[in-house]
Amino acid sequence: MYLSVKERNKTLKLIETLGQSLDSKVMRKAAGFALLDLLKSDQFASFVWNEDKNNFDKGVCINISDTNIASYSEYYQTRDPITAKLSVRKNATLVNQVMSQQSLIKTEFYNDFLAKDGLHYGINLYAYSGNKNVGDFRVWRKKTRNDFDEKSAYILNIIKPYFCNAMGNITQHEAVLNHAAQQHYPAKVDINKLMFKFSLTKREAQITLEILQGYKDDDIATNLHIAFSTLRSHIKHIFYKLKVNSRPLLMRKVYCEYQ
Repeated sequence: MYLSVKERNKTLKLIETLGQSLDSKVMRKAAGFALLDLLKSDQFASFVWNEDKNNFDKGVCINISDTNIASYSEYYQTRDPITAKLSVRKNATLVNQVMSQQSLIKTEFYNDFLAKDGLHYGINLYAYSGNKNVGDFRVWRKKTRNDFDEKSAYILNIIKPYFCNAMGNITQHEAVLNHAAQQHYPAKVDINKLMFKFSLTKREAQITLEILQGYKDDDIATNLHIAFSTLRSHIKHIFYKLKVNSRPLLMRKVYCEYQ
C-alpha cells in the first residue's frame, strides 16, 4: 500500500506520540488529534474495557459532546449494534464491514447517539494484550465525507503494535502505582538516595524523578531545559544502569528497591 511522504511522516509522528505518556487519557487524546489529521476525519472516541464492570469506561473524545459520551457510558453501549462485532476483530475494521450503512442509520444507536454529533462513517481499532482488550480507537467522519477505505485500515494496522505496547506499558504503570500505594512506598523519593542507590548522576536522578511522576519526554526536556536528544541519551543510560527496558519496569525497580 502506497503512502505519501506526508502520510508516512504523520504516521511516524503518531507512533512517537503513542510512547510519550504513561497517562492513558493523555496518550489516547493526543493520538486522537493526530488520527483526525492523518485520516482526514471529524470525531474521535476511545475507551478501555473494564472487566470487573463488564463495560467500556475511561472514555476520551474529540468533537463529541461530554453529554453524549456520558450517555454512551450509561445507556447506549448496551444498545450498540456494532462494537461487539468490531471488538473481536484484532485488525482495523470499517464499521460498514460489520453492518451496512443502510442498516446502521435505521438503529436507535445511530439516530439518538451517533447522529447527534454528526458521526456517520466509522473505523475502529482495538488493542489487545494477549486475549485482553486494553483499549480502542474509534474514528468517525461526517456524512459529507466519503467512507473510510483500505488505506485508512492499513495506516491503523501500522500503528496497532505500538498502540498495544503503549496500553500494555500504561497497564503495568498503573499496577506499579497501585502496588506502591498498597506497600506504603515513599510519596517522594530523595534525589541523593536515588543517586547513591542506583549509581546515577544528578541529572539522571532528576530525570528518573520526572519519569516517576508520569511526565512524558517532551515535558521532561522542557522542565529540565535540555534538548530532546540529550534527554533520550540520559534515559538510555538510566535504563542500562537499572537493567530495565521500559518506564513501568523502571518505576517498579525504584519503588521495590528504594529503602
